[in-house]
Amino acid sequence: MRTVIFLDLDDSIFQTRPKCPPDEPVRPAAFARDGSALSFMTDRQRALLEMMGRAATVVPTTARNLDAFRRVDLAFDHAAILDYGAVVLAPGGELDAVWDAEIRPRLHAFADELTAAHRDAARFVVRSSVGVNVRLVSDFDMTLYLVAKHAGGDGSQLRPLRDALLPLAGSGRFFLHYNDNNLALVPNCLGKEKAVRHVLAHYFTAEPVLTLGVGDSLTDAPFLAECDFAILPRASQLTRLRLQPDAAP
Repeated sequence: MRTVIFLDLDDSIFQTRPKCPPDEPVRPAAFARDGSALSFMTDRQRALLEMMGRAATVVPTTARNLDAFRRVDLAFDHAAILDYGAVVLAPGGELDAVWDAEIRPRLHAFADELTAAHRDAARFVVRSSVGVNVRLVSDFDMTLYLVAKHAGGDGSQLRPLRDALLPLAGSGRFFLHYNDNNLALVPNCLGKEKAVRHVLAHYFTAEPVLTLGVGDSLTDAPFLAECDFAILPRASQLTRLRLQPDAAP
């Protein structure tokens, strides 16, 4: 039986330096556009990744777009899921045309709403003077989702903007991802779980498979539920909410 692991990247197998344990050695794992180290792995995370690579086929399952994914200094040799499931890369690294043909028309229907949401969010940020950067993420000539980060790394400063975006999320056409210093408004046609189902149906049908999912955030929960087993980092949003049910995300 083949083992397939769907692996979220940020805050699951590496993280920014302030999130790393202060008393453990770390090594760079992902880089900014200027080449500076941006995210780091502990020895335990690297040991886990090496163990998974020896025992299973690892499929990165991330919100990163292609540019950000290419700046991850880790070796993967099969399919990859990017952009909250908007993009699937085939095992050779090329765009999965079957998935693209399915998802691209759906995303096109959200383009105007995303543009308006970006305009309104940018105005809200200016009025609020909270030092938040808001942008639209695109990939393969598709406008995908809106993302906001606090310039100083203080994720609590994103809460007013999150509250302002809640009506859009409540409309049923979008969902919100809010974890630490990362706030995203994502069309509901996307979702890592949808791409996981596609990858399993198109690349792993020759033999029975055992599936494991590794993720850290609330928005990872649906794709983890597609897998036979789920692995959660100890210091993660999902673990915190599981151990402290009343904790606010």
